[in-house]
Amino acid sequence: MNIASHADSFTPTLRLDQCRKGTSVRVTSLIGQPLFGAQDESVSLRLKELGFLPGAHLKVIGFGLLGSDPLAVQVNGTKFALRRAEAAKICVEPITPHP
Repeated sequence: MNIASHADSFTPTLRLDQCRKGTSVRVTSLIGQPLFGAQDESVSLRLKELGFLPGAHLKVIGFGLLGSDPLAVQVNGTKFALRRAEAAKICVEPITPHP
């Protein structure tokens, strides 16, 4: 499992595409994805417009057939289907429930 980390933080983070179904997470940042090439910045902007902003709470609600694309995510009460390449742009940290 690849784990991304931030230069300004010692807390390792996961990418959204690495999370399991039912996981609740908080967005920490959006990173570049070479797969999108020159369109990478446009994809990042679109994700931000949809609500995938740092601090946003997400819940992974499902996957496509056999765990493939798309990845279903709930953000602020709205469900989105993302390709794994798009989800790989979103760094997250798990949200631990308060006792």
